[in-house]
Amino acid sequence: MASNNDLDLEAKVINRFVIREKRDRYLNFIKKDKTRKKFINDLHHMNFLQPDLFDKVEGNEFDVIQERIKYLGLLKDCYLISEISELDKKRFDIDTALRETIGRNCGTIIVFGDAEIIYSEAEGHNNRLISRPIKFK
Repeated sequence: MASNNDLDLEAKVINRFVIREKRDRYLNFIKKDKTRKKFINDLHHMNFLQPDLFDKVEGNEFDVIQERIKYLGLLKDCYLISEISELDKKRFDIDTALRETIGRNCGTIIVFGDAEIIYSEAEGHNNRLISRPIKFK
């Protein structure tokens, strides 16, 4: 089970970036390991994200992500929500997280900072999105 801090961070991701129709459902799913799988299984699609908050990642994902998260300051790590079970609910330094997730053809969300920016990768070609840099209060 994720720590309370991790659950809070996942709840922020859901509240900020997931379409309204799925928020409550996902918030309930993440509370228990047994139901979390239902949320994780949806990660390989992108139809749960609010499209107006994201840009499609074109070109080198590493460069796009590094450029986008620059304004957050010196980040040491990031948090992963992933279909890849050995990575899910864990923190990694940013380079390791990117190396371990990009191009794996699995649903993954990389959470930067206090969910100010997320990167989402789904199954298939060209299914990579990064949230726009919006400051949340």
